[in-house]
Amino acid sequence: MFCGECGFKNKEGAKFCAECGKPLNTDEKTEEKKAPKKITPKEKKPMSKKTKIGLTVGTIVVILLVIGFIVGKNLTDPKKIASDYFEAVMNYDADKLYSYLDVKDSEFTTKKVFKSIVDRMKKDSDEEKLTNYKVTKTEKSNSGLSMEVTINYTLEGETDDQTARITLTKEKGNKFLFFDNWKIADNTLNTVEDFELSVLKDSTVTLEGIKVDKKYIDTDESTSSMDVYKLPALFALTYQLKVDVPFGFSLEDELNVSTYSNSKTINFDEENIPTSEKNKMIEQAEKDLGILYNGIIENKNFDDIKSNFEGENINLDDLKEIYEDLKEDITSYSSTTLKKIEFKDMELRDLELDDDGYLTMYLYGEYDYTISYDDNGETKERSKSSNDGIYVSYSYVDNAYHLVDASSLPTYFSRYF
Repeated sequence: MFCGECGFKNKEGAKFCAECGKPLNTDEKTEEKKAPKKITPKEKKPMSKKTKIGLTVGTIVVILLVIGFIVGKNLTDPKKIASDYFEAVMNYDADKLYSYLDVKDSEFTTKKVFKSIVDRMKKDSDEEKLTNYKVTKTEKSNSGLSMEVTINYTLEGETDDQTARITLTKEKGNKFLFFDNWKIADNTLNTVEDFELSVLKDSTVTLEGIKVDKKYIDTDESTSSMDVYKLPALFALTYQLKVDVPFGFSLEDELNVSTYSNSKTINFDEENIPTSEKNKMIEQAEKDLGILYNGIIENKNFDDIKSNFEGENINLDDLKEIYEDLKEDITSYSSTTLKKIEFKDMELRDLELDDDGYLTMYLYGEYDYTISYDDNGETKERSKSSNDGIYVSYSYVDNAYHLVDASSLPTYFSRYF
């Protein structure tokens, strides 16, 4: 056994080197120093294309989730919602405002109709330009179900702040899975359901440019003189209304729809009638009265003048009776004889449709007349002016007014006053 230290050959079984005294290695397997084992490093395999794609997609998904969370949080922030709504209102942004509406489906509540109304509101406004604004306060209710956002803002040309308060309510369930669902609570953007619009019977109604179909007429609510339309839904805003009445002209009005009332009657009266049509009625009345009185002056029978009033399916029995009574009353005054009369400058003070469908007008105005009278055997004439009120009734046929009745006609023409 050789000494591993000095190389001296010792006897078998010796534990120490006889030469140097160092301990000898008695394990036969380790008599000779073993050479260190050489470790060959494993060769790394390149990453597969599938693995690379998987890692890339995973990274993108994580990034998108983070971005989505940030965006979702921003979009559902009550202050952000209130600010966006405030800007839309101030700028008359019809497209954006329409997105806040909880609209019942109706041909009168479409986005096109809404935009038409809002654009008209913008045109009619003072066009105050918003210069800046800031959310100054948010206050949540005790229940946490509603919130009021206060916004201070300034307008161009003004130095003082103005204040807008916008109320939001929290809807059931979350938005985008994680966030409270806040919604603008503004009554002015509500829709009014089953709105009742009453107009003169047999009229044609156009609402914001849309012809209203007769299918909306509620026959149970309508009367002999009025049609009642029940419209499924309208915005709580102001519509342009046009009513083509069965007398050859149109009534144009604004239909102010609000959440406080779901009905409106378009009155057929002298205030709603266009000035041009009102003048036409007055001129026709003055002409017809002149025909009646001149017929009496010329001692004509009613049959001699009735062609001036005739029309399809028009009954002139009442007018004939009126004429004969008027003739008798005027000619009964032996002391005076009516020689001439002219009605002028009359005013339409009242107008209504009677139960027979006739248009009855109350006219007040002036008439000039000339009478002759006997003064101690000498025939003299005198002209005067007087004022009075007269009722006349018309039937409208073939685009023309036909006199069918009259009352309160003047019969006494004095020479003294």
